[in-house]
Amino acid sequence: MPELFNSIVCVSKPELTDGESPIINNDACAFYIKTHKHVRVRKGGGNERPALLSWDLLRADLKKKYIEKYKVDPKEIAKPFTFISQIATDYKAVEFFATFKLPDGRNFKPEKQQEYVANANVLNTLLHISNNRKALRKALGGKTTGIYKELAERIAEVKAELAHTLPLNPIRLKEKVKKYAEIGYLSIIPDKYMNNNAAKVVETEQQAALRQLFRKHNNLDNAQIQMLYNIIAENLQWDKITAATIANYRTKWEMETYSGRKGENSFDNTKAMLVKRSAPSYPLYYWTSDGWDAELLYQKTEIDKNGNSKTTYHNRMTVVVVLDPCVKYPIGYSIGTHETPELIKEAFRNAVTHTKELFGDYYKVLQLQTDNYGKKALQSIYDVLSEKYTPARVHNAKAKVIEPYFNHINKKYCQLMPNWSGFGITSGSEKQPNTEYLNKIRHSFPDEFGVRHQITQIIEAERLLNKEKYIALFKEMPIEDKKPIDIADFLYLCGEKTGYTNQLSASGLVVTIDGKKHDYDCFDIQFRQLAHIDWTVKYNPEDTSQVLAMSEDGHRFLLQDKYVQPMALRERKEGDGAELAKINQFNKAIKAEITEGMAEDYRTVEQLFINNPKLEGTLSKMVLVDSNGQHKDNKSAARLNGARKQLAKQNRKEEVQVQRNWSQEQEAYLKEKVDISNYINQ
Repeated sequence: MPELFNSIVCVSKPELTDGESPIINNDACAFYIKTHKHVRVRKGGGNERPALLSWDLLRADLKKKYIEKYKVDPKEIAKPFTFISQIATDYKAVEFFATFKLPDGRNFKPEKQQEYVANANVLNTLLHISNNRKALRKALGGKTTGIYKELAERIAEVKAELAHTLPLNPIRLKEKVKKYAEIGYLSIIPDKYMNNNAAKVVETEQQAALRQLFRKHNNLDNAQIQMLYNIIAENLQWDKITAATIANYRTKWEMETYSGRKGENSFDNTKAMLVKRSAPSYPLYYWTSDGWDAELLYQKTEIDKNGNSKTTYHNRMTVVVVLDPCVKYPIGYSIGTHETPELIKEAFRNAVTHTKELFGDYYKVLQLQTDNYGKKALQSIYDVLSEKYTPARVHNAKAKVIEPYFNHINKKYCQLMPNWSGFGITSGSEKQPNTEYLNKIRHSFPDEFGVRHQITQIIEAERLLNKEKYIALFKEMPIEDKKPIDIADFLYLCGEKTGYTNQLSASGLVVTIDGKKHDYDCFDIQFRQLAHIDWTVKYNPEDTSQVLAMSEDGHRFLLQDKYVQPMALRERKEGDGAELAKINQFNKAIKAEITEGMAEDYRTVEQLFINNPKLEGTLSKMVLVDSNGQHKDNKSAARLNGARKQLAKQNRKEEVQVQRNWSQEQEAYLKEKVDISNYINQ
């Protein structure tokens, strides 16, 4: 059945290609998708996740056959869903109607709040659609005329589901949208509620003046506010107030005046409501990351420009941790002297590599949240590693769920080590280590290598603690939530460069990584056609099984570490034959393509001489067309057929040799299993 994917009406590929009378066969569909790249909006991933094709971008004949076969028009089915998919909850409206005070001091009842919020949600969408042609076409199935008649029909279709009370008459609906655009949420409240019996102006002015004094960034005390307020009161003939009265008002208006004294960030972190959040149910649903100065001291000796050495003992390493709160699993980490974009990139590279170690393949996280440090440099990496990147709001301390995890590590592991530096600077001295004793044992502190080892052991111990549970939850995870990562994009953005370029040889691309040579290759004929290019190689230091070869002109190829075949038949194992056959088949394909190219060139040049009689008898013709000066079609065909026969003969020889090798393997295997002398002796 048709479905909505990213607000696009789609049909699945199997609906077009499966069954006894397919709308289009598999090969033709594959070619159509290849030549019309935008028609596919989602790649297939097995039976559980078929490829989706945009209904709007399909050919007209395919649409017609689909409707005839399934007796359904996807656009008609998707109309209400296309509209409703654009509706989102307006949390500002939720807050507005929840806190709105009627003139008599009452709040709206919960059911009225829900009704008015539902109206605001729909009005927001209508306002957006009426001002946005793209959204309009999406909501109305491609139409852009008579919009309010169509919109009235849409909101009528979803009225029961959304529980809104907006008018369904197109004219009244248009007036409602216009009024909402002018005055906002107030337009939703019926006039009967808005009879205003306001308090006396003088009282309002007194309270406003006093609240403004509380809000001053100078953070005035009660006596100072009393002095300033009473100056105003004396001139306006208001009653003067005491410092005790001011203290009472300060307490009463703490919420309204706090942000003025302390700032918005302080208000958000101390006064605003904290959202209570539950941990993700499965791995890869949500990751968060942050840097942590590990509370472990190490000693470092440096030589100054005069050749004098100096040893310091207060040094600490920075650890960037990528945490999956599902079971508080440190999916990735990196260790450095200070936090940098490169150190963060290394931590995420470790995280993605670890998904392959745990789950057998590289996977994306569905949602990634980080702070804003280095976001400009790292945004492209975050976008590749996650389905949705949601950076935390600047200065929002509440969003950092990873910080309690650092406290847990500090207390559980670091505090037990002799080079522990203590808790944060805000902790009381009674919780800190004995600094005198630390000074005495400072010479026993580990060096940088030693403290790296300490931190690595801590993270690996944390992983081991929840590894089995983490893997088990991944197995239970819905298959549609498992998003394999594009390893080529991953290496392009997160990989390390070798520092030099390589050219292709017969054995592939020979690359040296950390002093070890690797042979990389791929089964792409175009890669071998570009043997003249100098390739820059990017790799993952933690997994060198595949690399990305890049050229200056934009070519990219994902290369695999070449399969190593044993020289001795005796040492061949399962899978060797299949890998050898792949190479033989690839080489045959290359030769066939070259032979066909030769034939095509011959036909083209021969036709050139036929069309230009003045070239007859020239040395060029004798060389290019025929050494005897002949160019008749039958002789040309004979020579081309001869070339093809020679290629076929060579291919048959290779196949016979592969068969002979297989027979020898089988014979050797049977000899190992059966001792025929036992039967002869009988």
